[in-house]
Amino acid sequence: MDSKQLFLREIHNIIKEYSAIGEQLKQPPKELPWEEFNLTKDEINSLETQKFTDESISAIEKIVRDSIMGAFHSAFCLLDGVSDPVLENDDDMWFGLKLVEKQEEEDEEDFLHDELYSSYWDWRESNNKNK
Repeated sequence: MDSKQLFLREIHNIIKEYSAIGEQLKQPPKELPWEEFNLTKDEINSLETQKFTDESISAIEKIVRDSIMGAFHSAFCLLDGVSDPVLENDDDMWFGLKLVEKQEEEDEEDFLHDELYSSYWDWRESNNKNK
């Protein structure tokens, strides 16, 4: 199987795994792995009062899975250059990004998975200054 197909199949495994939130709904975590998204006491209390059934959990997980799939699709559209990010000035052009298969262990570089979390704060600041 080629690397692109292997990558895309693994994305579907990730989507399925991360959409399985039934236990989190039934027993909301007091702390989440990333502190920024911790639930408030009111949010936790609200979830604890719900009577989740197997069917309601299944429905919620399908909605979450669809949302995650949509997020990946939108991200891939940006990578492919068929959609545009919000550009800082009108003269900028977006052509997309190209991910390439590594041939061997390469020198250390900036990794997207690391930059995702650090870029959150820049995103949050730029979104909040318009409010």
